[in-house]
Amino acid sequence: MRDIVTETNHFFQSKSTIDTAKEMLGHVLTYQSDQGTLSGVIVETEAYLGPDDMAAHSYGGRHSDANDPLYQQGGTIYIYSIHSWLDMDISVQEKGLPNGILIRGVQPITGQEIMEENRKKTGFDTTNGPAKWIRAFGITDKELSGTMLNSDNFTFELKKSKTPKNILETPRVGVPNKGEWTDKKMRFIVEGNPYVSKMYKRDMDLDTFGWQ
Repeated sequence: MRDIVTETNHFFQSKSTIDTAKEMLGHVLTYQSDQGTLSGVIVETEAYLGPDDMAAHSYGGRHSDANDPLYQQGGTIYIYSIHSWLDMDISVQEKGLPNGILIRGVQPITGQEIMEENRKKTGFDTTNGPAKWIRAFGITDKELSGTMLNSDNFTFELKKSKTPKNILETPRVGVPNKGEWTDKKMRFIVEGNPYVSKMYKRDMDLDTFGWQ
């Protein structure tokens, strides 16, 4: 029987980056923090396709100490700064192929009160964005960058917890002036889920949150 890290590698290396980004919707992230257990189900992702992708941190083969986690085996955590906020990608594909998937939004399951305290926000605004959920989880530095999911205190359930009724595909957020890559539909959301970033109230499904 394969161990959990090997299974995690397989999950993030066995499909195309696009297919994996879609598949991640409905899977649960859990972080054993100093404050307690925090968890949420993924509702929004974006795919980044490595050296060919003008919006990717590894575009043109850029490789530095900071983005090295993207070059590691599938399932490696990559945390980086955007305007003093932190975002988190997960590396996909085999070591040396720097593709990544940004986790943009999560729907809280466990520890929501702690998340709201960390964010000084309540309701959907607590975790409806890539930097918002990171802060809600109490992650304030890049210490986890370069570590593997399911190897320590940050876990990714390999079995889907919820199934979206429908997955919408849209252009990625904040990717201007990147030629054809600006308009490529590489952002994937659970249609109607109120924890998706930049979700208009009129588009929210407050009955099922977009799950089957």
